[in-house]
Amino acid sequence: MKLRFVAPFAVALALVSARTDAAITTTFSFVTDVWTNGANTQTGYQTEATSGSVSKDGITMTFQSSLSGTAVAGSRNLTLVTSGNPTGFNIATEDDANDLEGTLLHYQRWDFSFSQAVILRNLGMDDIDSDKTDLSVGDGFRDAIAAEAFQGQSFGPIGSGTDADFSEDLGSSLSLGIISAGSGQTLNYVLSGPAGNPNNAPAYRAYINFGNTPIQSFSIYSFSDRDNVHRVSLFQSLLQVEAAEVIPEPSSSLLALVALPLLARRKRK
Repeated sequence: MKLRFVAPFAVALALVSARTDAAITTTFSFVTDVWTNGANTQTGYQTEATSGSVSKDGITMTFQSSLSGTAVAGSRNLTLVTSGNPTGFNIATEDDANDLEGTLLHYQRWDFSFSQAVILRNLGMDDIDSDKTDLSVGDGFRDAIAAEAFQGQSFGPIGSGTDADFSEDLGSSLSLGIISAGSGQTLNYVLSGPAGNPNNAPAYRAYINFGNTPIQSFSIYSFSDRDNVHRVSLFQSLLQVEAAEVIPEPSSSLLALVALPLLARRKRK
């Protein structure tokens, strides 16, 4: 009789282990993947297109950009920059000065949604910097970014999602803050310290993390406390996700398989 019970336990443990180890990472590139932007389909994201989609490994990612408040697109916005500052796929915004002690009103928003739930870790944002070594000088530019995630494909109002965690591998010249997003909501954000306009330096890089929480959409907000054009870029112009699988609890799997021999014995009676 012992052999009848040992096999289901062994099979259950093997199945749970196999499914846990089977996570596949999908890398979406704004440079080398085939994108659809409106009526056009091409390798690489179409310059300055405000929306697009790409499919890989059975996952479709849809992207859209929008502007709020007084913010307008700066030069080289939604453009792959191969030489210049910064290199990579650029977010460029201007006329988006905000009171960092007040409410975030003026910003560019990048929305990403996925055809299924995914895990997003360590999405790099590059060149979160300023052109001033003395930030008491009020002109010039200074970068700030925030991000939040949603469990469904629909995007909620700003501040209504799950805040990103920026603390892992935060660039040494960046600081963390919290800004009001209206209606009692807030957003975590990353802000540049004194800089001097370095190009893609690790000290001015941050990583957006949502840990092991499955999400189906997320938003990035680019803003400033000054009005001059400023830019950040996606690190290496790509992002990586893992398909989020619903893995049954080991106890559930074991109980289900253990019950099979018992059911078989009852039928034979």
